[in-house]
Amino acid sequence: MHEGTPLYLPVILGTTRKGRLSENVARLVADVAAKQPGVTTELIDIAQLPLPADDAGEAIRDAGFAEKMERADGLVVVTPEYNHSFPGLLKHALDSCLEQYIHKPVGLIGVAAGPFGGARCIQSFLPVMRELGLVTIFSDVYFGSVHELFDDAGRLGDESYVRRTRDFLDELVWMATTLRWGRRRVGVEADGAEAEPLACEVCGAAMNHHANKPVDPRSPEQAAAGIVTLAAHRCPACGHGEARASLARA
Repeated sequence: MHEGTPLYLPVILGTTRKGRLSENVARLVADVAAKQPGVTTELIDIAQLPLPADDAGEAIRDAGFAEKMERADGLVVVTPEYNHSFPGLLKHALDSCLEQYIHKPVGLIGVAAGPFGGARCIQSFLPVMRELGLVTIFSDVYFGSVHELFDDAGRLGDESYVRRTRDFLDELVWMATTLRWGRRRVGVEADGAEAEPLACEVCGAAMNHHANKPVDPRSPEQAAAGIVTLAAHRCPACGHGEARASLARA
């Protein structure tokens, strides 16, 4: 089903708390994903990211995490529900990137001690995903009463969750395949200085301009001039991506 190279679909474990049962869920999802044809994956634990708490966004970006987000064809985010919402440190980590996400799919998996399995936090997470430029799939998996699902060694006791996870990943793979094709081949109207195609800095091929995303100004000069746009480009030959800021059209 995939085109060319395997899809890279990392699984993000979205909590840093001690004793987190979400880790069992994230490891299960990564194990199931690794068995999907045409897929490579890895588990990314936000507790291992060196992100300071005294700034945000690009100012705290970890180069390794950003490289993985750039390389990713889609994401799985495993998030526990804390007081009806998602962990702040998860958003802190995701907010450190932006152009790396544009026109890529994301699947959300909820975890909770209660019976709803994180459904409420996923609902509040959807607008965040949209603002980042990610495309949410219509499938979710909810691990409710998670303390009853795994034994002390982290082994799953209810195999129905494996089937649900496979179905979830099937949808993510379809979206990742389709959107990867689109990022590389379906262009948008270029304006001004972007009328000439960019040359890929990796292989030299002409890059496809696939998105214009409004963003907050990134400097005092940009703020004075008004809102800016991130023009996202993707190479059809090697898949390398690049985004450039420009002034929005009036």
